[in-house]
Amino acid sequence: MSLRVKRSNLNVLAIAAAFFMINSLAFAFQKDDAGFRGVFAGMGQGDFLKIYPQDRLRDFRHDGPQDWLTYNEPLDDPLHAVVTFYFLNQKLISWKLNDRPEVIKEYLGEFSFYQDPSLIYQAIKDVLLRMPYKDFLNITNRQRPVIFTEFYLEGTARFASSSEFIVSEDDPPCCKEGFSLVKLGMSLGLAKTPGPIEGVVAHELAHRVLDSIRKGNVNCDAERAANALIRKWGFKKEFKEASKLFGQKKGDPAACQEIPLKPRSHQ
Repeated sequence: MSLRVKRSNLNVLAIAAAFFMINSLAFAFQKDDAGFRGVFAGMGQGDFLKIYPQDRLRDFRHDGPQDWLTYNEPLDDPLHAVVTFYFLNQKLISWKLNDRPEVIKEYLGEFSFYQDPSLIYQAIKDVLLRMPYKDFLNITNRQRPVIFTEFYLEGTARFASSSEFIVSEDDPPCCKEGFSLVKLGMSLGLAKTPGPIEGVVAHELAHRVLDSIRKGNVNCDAERAANALIRKWGFKKEFKEASKLFGQKKGDPAACQEIPLKPRSHQ
């Protein structure tokens, strides 16, 4: 089995509907007639790219006559903030700082096997929306991205499968500092709601934030540290749901166990 990840285009009907939404979309973005760092509303995309080069893009999305281009803010700092520019017919319409929902849509369009309306896609998106912003910027750094891919447990694919991420000539460079693979089993789809899957996704992303693998921390202590971090992020409920649905069952091989907290003594 092969995976081809390409930017999706709206179909004809969706493009037509998008035109009716242009005015409402524009209000979602900040518009400043004085401009932003040398660019201004109405500017052509060609002139814009002289100031914000295409090879410095962090993320991007293209739907028919619409383009969203996201850059680090400032350009050389991937862990501080981002700015997204919205174009219609190659004319700059507006821009917005730290538009996390849009950045997630752009990012997952490039770096995720799972796509909307998949329940697993929804869970990934929800985790990226809720985690602390500094950790979100770390996870989605184009020069060291997390790539979400599939993992099969049945059929011939359980023996071997292949995936391919296709790069076109106009794609900005990525992965200069490496990348992380988060392999999400298709059996996560057994969940009826995104919650348990979010617990699993958050746990794997916590390993990346903690740099567990790069530091050589591949042990039960690292697992407990990841669990502690996602509870700090606010995923306590999802962690419990994931443990109940996907955790160790009776008769399974021994796995890492949480160390029970000692009750406080009252003197």
